[in-house]
Amino acid sequence: MSTAPPSQDQNLVIVPAAAVKAALESLGKRSKEVVEEVYVQAAEGKLVNPDSLFLRPDQERRERIIALPAYVAGQSPAMGLKWISSFPENLALGLPRASALIALNDLRTGFPTAVLEGAQISGHRTALSAAVGADALRTGDRAIGKLAVIGTGYISRTTLSVLAGLGWTCQELVVHDLDEERARSFGAGIGEYAAGLTSTVTTTDTVREAVTGADVVLFATTAVVPHVGEPGWFKPGAVILHMSLRDLLPEAMAEAVHVVDDVAHSLREKTSLALAVEQGTVDRRDITPIGDYLRGAAEPDRERTAIYAPFGLGSLDIALAGLVLERCHGTDSVVTVRGFSAVS
Repeated sequence: MSTAPPSQDQNLVIVPAAAVKAALESLGKRSKEVVEEVYVQAAEGKLVNPDSLFLRPDQERRERIIALPAYVAGQSPAMGLKWISSFPENLALGLPRASALIALNDLRTGFPTAVLEGAQISGHRTALSAAVGADALRTGDRAIGKLAVIGTGYISRTTLSVLAGLGWTCQELVVHDLDEERARSFGAGIGEYAAGLTSTVTTTDTVREAVTGADVVLFATTAVVPHVGEPGWFKPGAVILHMSLRDLLPEAMAEAVHVVDDVAHSLREKTSLALAVEQGTVDRRDITPIGDYLRGAAEPDRERTAIYAPFGLGSLDIALAGLVLERCHGTDSVVTVRGFSAVS
């Protein structure tokens, strides 16, 4: 932490979407390394990552806004809050489902120092989380036969982009979405956002057809009620990237290896894993944080289906936001509001 005297000129830097996008693209492998570092800190109990807070304007609807505060230590310390909304009905309006901002604070004084467009950072860290889990649970084997994608929104697109950038390839990509047109459009555009990932893309009418025989399955839906209940649908040894957290019924999770980012966080907010633990289908003691695999405290069992369901740690967003802010520092792409905070 810096020991320099605090500036009396309490400015606020605003980093808009275009600048965030350019910074994320320029970070390369460093962003994945930061995600891995945070996950190891989580496994070692070194994070300051309070529980997320959920604001639901209407309990009967799917709209929600989540606050995720965190402090991240290490080589690039950062502190702040992500404030992210999920309004699924936005899609019918031609708008993204999620929007967000991330506020960062000075580590010594606590004064707000920056506000960044947060949806891209959030989506990128979710994609990186998926990639880190897939790499760890497949022990670095990035060449697979079949990859299934359930849900064709921004998270799936960003995840496939990240996987392709890391050298993942599949012989066949199978896509399913409740909106058939969205699924077809997603498949048709794969060469634009995930070049080199695959040359064979098909769409299916059912989840079962999509996941059958898949080596890796990506769930990235807006489901709030579990809808997949058959464990036999998954290939033994498959890695299930359950990024949307609420697709699997407890029965579908029986006998699988269960991996999360943080055990306590993953058992909140009626996630599939929380329901499975409540029902007794999964023993809490059998849930392993991904950081244990990254630091060598756990070894993948390639013969069993592994379900990786990271709840989403605010620490990842804050750490990545800190990197983005560093990358944008001093450029014309940011807006500086001088004298933002009162100092007298």
